[in-house]
Amino acid sequence: IERAQDDYLAPISWEIGYAVVGLPKWLPHPGKRRMRRLEQELRSAVAALITARRRAPGDTPDLLTRLLAATHPETGEPMSDAQLVDNLLTFYSAGHATTAMALTWTLYLLARSPAWAERLVSEIATVCGEGAVEARHVELLVETQMVLKEAMRLYPPAPVLSRLAVKECQFSGVKVAAGSHIVVPIYAVHRHTRLWRDPDRFDPERFSPDLAKGIDRYQYLPFGGGPRICIGMAFAMIEATVLLARFLQRFSFEAAAGYGPEPISRVTLRPRGGMQLTVRRRG
Repeated sequence: IERAQDDYLAPISWEIGYAVVGLPKWLPHPGKRRMRRLEQELRSAVAALITARRRAPGDTPDLLTRLLAATHPETGEPMSDAQLVDNLLTFYSAGHATTAMALTWTLYLLARSPAWAERLVSEIATVCGEGAVEARHVELLVETQMVLKEAMRLYPPAPVLSRLAVKECQFSGVKVAAGSHIVVPIYAVHRHTRLWRDPDRFDPERFSPDLAKGIDRYQYLPFGGGPRICIGMAFAMIEATVLLARFLQRFSFEAAAGYGPEPISRVTLRPRGGMQLTVRRRG
């Protein structure tokens, strides 16, 4: 599943570009035939997981169990297999990859900012000791969350947001026709000189409890905004905070001198060729 997912996303920019300019789905582009094959591989792999779980249900209270038990609030009908596959792939693609990329870029920034890395190590030791990071610790890891938020400002896991205008509207006097595709370049918004002071600098203090109050709701969009804001926003922040704390409890991360990853947009913002960091066990 991981291999097929990565290979499927490689030519995704063509699909997005075609959608933006309204080209028909059947029009070929480089990698299209391979994408369709990989899509079938992904759907078949997930369908096999569903079949296996039905044969041996068990009592694991995970997402798949909950989706299998879910029913329509009006009709009482369960999800079809196609709906189950769609939902599981969406949660995997949108939920796993985004958090993974947020942590990847955060570790890179900490590798380049040893003073901040040590601040987090100290905070985590004070709040959690050497044991597991528990639910009661999360809200106390203030600086850890400041760093995560600043990392997602500089390297938003989802760098572009798109919307469809369902009716004619205006933005600052510019008329937008109904049916228009609207693209919000979150990466650019997060680095705009009119919105942020010294926007290209890594400065987690921007998200300190006092300063964060001055950030406009639509100035910072790592999870999108409006009615379609990311359904997993709260969970993702808890998950990322716990994982980052556990990583820093056990390991240190270093970047080679002069190393600078190249960000590429493939639904998520990824470092081309992977992130090259040296990982050392603490103690």
